[in-house]
Amino acid sequence: MDNLSNLVKGLDIKSRQLSLRYKTLKADFIKLEQKLRESESRNTEQMNTILELEKQIQILTIAKSIPTGKESSKAKKKINELLRELDTCIDLLNNKTI
Repeated sequence: MDNLSNLVKGLDIKSRQLSLRYKTLKADFIKLEQKLRESESRNTEQMNTILELEKQIQILTIAKSIPTGKESSKAKKKINELLRELDTCIDLLNNKTI
């Protein structure tokens, strides 16, 4: 009978230890879930920031490629010169095929 009593006490102690361990693990799990949600939220925000910055880079790159001031007039003159050369070439080709 004493042996049975010791066995029951041992089982009782182990069940209490398991219960305590379960509660601890459950609390840890809840904290980890919360950290995961926060990390996912922060990740989404950072991805959106990256997308916005990439758009700004694209806009700035395009803006830098557009000539301004003296460069603009030089670019227009060069384009007009190239168009005249192209027209001349087209005229020459048209005259050769006729």
